[in-house]
Amino acid sequence: MKRRVAIIGGGISGLCVAYRLQSAGVDVTLFESGDRIGGNINTQSRDGFLFEDGPNTLMSNFDLFELVEDLQLTGKILLPSPAAKKRYIVRNGRLTALPAGPLDLFATAAFSAGGRLRLLKEPLVGSRSNGSESVASFFKRRLGSEIADYAVDPFISGIYAGDPAKLSIRSAFPKLYEMEKDHGSLFKGAIFGGKGKKKRLPKGAPRTFSFKDGMQTLTEALHNKLGDNVRLDTPVTRAVANENGGYRIESSAGVEEFDAVALCTPAAAASRLLDEMDSGLAGELANIYYPPIAVIYTGFKKEQVGTSADGFGVLVPAAENRRILGCLWTSSVFENRAPAGYHLFTSFIGGSRNAALCEKSGDALVDIAVDEISSIMNVEGRPEFTAIKKWERSIPQYNIGYESVVDAIEAFQRNNRGFVFCSNFYKGISVGDCVKNSVAATEEILQFLNSYND
Repeated sequence: MKRRVAIIGGGISGLCVAYRLQSAGVDVTLFESGDRIGGNINTQSRDGFLFEDGPNTLMSNFDLFELVEDLQLTGKILLPSPAAKKRYIVRNGRLTALPAGPLDLFATAAFSAGGRLRLLKEPLVGSRSNGSESVASFFKRRLGSEIADYAVDPFISGIYAGDPAKLSIRSAFPKLYEMEKDHGSLFKGAIFGGKGKKKRLPKGAPRTFSFKDGMQTLTEALHNKLGDNVRLDTPVTRAVANENGGYRIESSAGVEEFDAVALCTPAAAASRLLDEMDSGLAGELANIYYPPIAVIYTGFKKEQVGTSADGFGVLVPAAENRRILGCLWTSSVFENRAPAGYHLFTSFIGGSRNAALCEKSGDALVDIAVDEISSIMNVEGRPEFTAIKKWERSIPQYNIGYESVVDAIEAFQRNNRGFVFCSNFYKGISVGDCVKNSVAATEEILQFLNSYND
C-alpha cells in the first residue's frame, strides 16, 4: 500500500520536500493555509517594473542547482550583470566601495590603515569562542572593531536584518565557528578547510542567479509538478500522534491519517500545531524572534540619479545612524527589472536595528527611503514609481542560546519518528539552505517509511 505523507506549509521548504517525496513514489498532500504557494518568494510586475517581495537572488549550492536542472529551468536562469560584483557601504555619510579582492584591501577607503593592519593580524589571535558568543564579539575579537562595525555589521543586516550583538556565531554562522575551532583562524580555515566530502557545483554553474521572470519561477515550477496534491486555503489546526503509529492531521478539510509528516511552516505556526504533542518545544518555537521589515521599491529616471548605480547596492552600518538598512540597485543587478531609462531601487527599513520604524504608514516609509537614497546617491526629485511590502515577521533570528531550539527539535524528532522539520528556523535561513535541508528531510522520511515496510 502506498504510504501517505503530509507536508504542512507551502513555502520553498514544503514544496521541495513534497516534490522529492512525490518523485520517490510517495503519496503526498501539501497543506497551505494561504491562497498561494511560495511563502516569502513572491515576484511582482507593475508598470514595467519587476520586483521581489522576498529574496532577490539565489546563492547556488549543489542541491539547489540540481533541483533547477531537474525542473528544466536552466534556460530561464538570469545571471547578474558584471557590475553586480561591486558592493558599497556608507562611511562618514559617503558611498564607499568595498574591496573586491585582497589586493584592493590596501587601497580601499572603506577601512583605515589601522583597520587593515588589524585585519592582517587575524591568524595570530589565539583565543577561541566559548560557544555562546555573539557574532559582534566574535568578529571584534578576530578582526578588530572597525572591520566588525563597517564590514560585518552591514553584512549581518543584509542577511538577517539582525543585531550582531545578539546573534549567535555558533548558530548563525556555524562554518565560521567550526573554522576557528578546528584551525584557530578564519584565514587558515579558508585555506586548509573545506577539503572534505562537500558536494561541489557542476563546472560552469552560476554562483549567484535569479530567473528572467523572477524568483517565483522556481516555486511555480514545483507547484506545477505537484498539481492537485497541493491544497491551498487549507490551514492545519491540529497534529497528533496515533497510538498505533502514524499521525492524525486536522485541517479545514477534515481529519486525515498519515504515515509521516513534514512540518515546513514558520515558527509561530509550528508552535501552535505542536503545543499538544510537545509544549516545551512549542514554547521554544514561540519565542523565536522575527523582526519586522518594510521593503520600499522606488523607480527613478536615470537622469535623476547623480551617482552611478554600478553595483549590487549599498549596505548601511549601524554606526552611520541612517534609517535604512541598505538599498539594492535592482535594475543594475538584473536586466529587465525596470523600463528603459529607469533605475529600480529596493530599500530595506526596520529589522532588529529599527523595528519601530515599520509601524509608520506606507507614505512615511516611502519618504524615509527617498530621503536616504537622495542623500547617499545624489538623487533629485520624487520617484516615478513606488511600491511597498511590509513583513510583520521577516527572518528568524538565531540569537545566543539558539542551540536550545535545535536540541528541542532534534529530541522531538527522535521521540516522534516520521515527523520531521524543514523550515528556515532550523539549519539555515537562505533559499539554498532550505533546498539542501529538504534533501535530508526527505531521506529521513523515506528511511522511516522503508522501516515501516520491513
